[in-house]
Amino acid sequence: MVTDTFYAGTNGLKLLYKSVTGGDWAAAVAAPGWPGRDATLKDSIVFMVYSPVAVNASDLPSIFVEDLSNQRSTKIPLAQYNPLGIPAGTWTKLWLPVDTLKRNPGNCDLTRVKTIFYCQSVADGISRTLFLDDIKMTGGASIYDYNYIVVLGSSTSAGTGANPPDSAYVNRLRKHITSLDTTYKVLNLAVGGYTSYHVMPTGFVPPGGRPTPRITNNISYALEYNPKAIFINLPSNDAASGYPIIEQIANFDTLVAVATRNNVKLWITTTQPRNLSDQSQLNLLIAMKDSVYSRYGTYAVDFWTTLAQPNGFIVPEYNSGDGIHLNNAGHRLIYERAIEAILPMFIPVELVSFIATRSKSDVVLQWITGTETNSYGFEVQRSLNKTDFETIGFVEGSGTTVSQSSYSYTDGSAQKDVSYFYRLRQIDYDGSSSYSSLVEVEAESPVGFFLFQNYPNPFNPVTTVSFTLKEATKAELKLYDMTGREIIEIFSGDLSQGYHKMQIDGSKLASGVYTCRLAAGEFSSSIKLTLLK
Repeated sequence: MVTDTFYAGTNGLKLLYKSVTGGDWAAAVAAPGWPGRDATLKDSIVFMVYSPVAVNASDLPSIFVEDLSNQRSTKIPLAQYNPLGIPAGTWTKLWLPVDTLKRNPGNCDLTRVKTIFYCQSVADGISRTLFLDDIKMTGGASIYDYNYIVVLGSSTSAGTGANPPDSAYVNRLRKHITSLDTTYKVLNLAVGGYTSYHVMPTGFVPPGGRPTPRITNNISYALEYNPKAIFINLPSNDAASGYPIIEQIANFDTLVAVATRNNVKLWITTTQPRNLSDQSQLNLLIAMKDSVYSRYGTYAVDFWTTLAQPNGFIVPEYNSGDGIHLNNAGHRLIYERAIEAILPMFIPVELVSFIATRSKSDVVLQWITGTETNSYGFEVQRSLNKTDFETIGFVEGSGTTVSQSSYSYTDGSAQKDVSYFYRLRQIDYDGSSSYSSLVEVEAESPVGFFLFQNYPNPFNPVTTVSFTLKEATKAELKLYDMTGREIIEIFSGDLSQGYHKMQIDGSKLASGVYTCRLAAGEFSSSIKLTLLK
């Protein structure tokens, strides 16, 4: 760094080099603290350069970038985009389009670039001096144009053990999330060797002999992106460092408190298996796995089961070979568990079905959800013309659940000779809402055969089964266990055309999955019921 020749500010970088046959020089430029930056948000790498003598385009250096895991992109000759070279004695702007790096990423994760390298291009044997200044990535989108999920962690999250890089669990996660919603980005701040102390908030003072927070890779830095969620994966370095459980839990409690205070959703993975030779370290690893389950159950993601042997070692089929990191199969498994945890963010309420049928003058609405996240409930709305809707009722939601939920609502004010359109307005606890598609009930709509999903489901101990018959007929409704053995005859007899509902009392039954079968004339249908006691 020199002060005699600069373009902006008070100093510049002086680069002296000679490119010779067999040589491979490179000079690194990074921001203070070596932070990882998302280059995919930008258009270009630009910088000002000064040379005492003219430099032809063909003699310009090449550029590559390096990520937080020291993985590098392909070298790109600056001559490709700067055909005029550098005139003598004049500050000149040179540039490289980021799209070129996107097409030639090598093993570099361009979402966390920490270093720009100038490097040897052609071996001309000439000693040269360049002055560099105002080096930056420019253009493109602002970080505030995206919804971020930020990953904090160590070498597993940085991708160690996976080959090629696309097989790493965070990169799989990024690809899946982007396919669901292009406004989302996964920012990976993980660095190999990190412990819980490294990701603590800025200003945190650790005990003696412990690392200080890394201000460009910790939770405070993550919050600068105004993230929707933070995903913390610290598999084994705390245990390998011998940090007591009480310290690890205290650190995680702090991280949870910081995320909660900033209203940011948080996930914490369990520890992961590792072939540690010290039994006390293995004991810490296993104990912290159990503590994550018991203390952070709401936030916990299982990165242990299936991967671990009973002694805490990695199951051989998931071992990358070093006894520390997971291979491609292991990365795929933890990706599947991570996306299972995160997916409800993108499908707050998954509406599986929504149907409407007439029962004499009433209209019966029934719907099933596959998953729900922060679901306050459903407004039932009705219209005569598909445009002007009125709210006629409300049904409470199930909050947050990954299990199937069944709902019903009876419109008792409907008229037989009028056609109606119905929709649901699903409302979250934060007040946000979304609408279902429309269902239509025609005037004097003929009723067909249909067996609806029971409600509630799961149930304990009573649930209701409803069905419609298009004509008067003899009907049988029976309950069977999973072996096909008949358990209860709920009803057997003659029924009229229309809508019917019947209760099932499971107070004398064991918890489990049962089959309910309706037989009416030539019609038969079955549903699954879950009794949870």
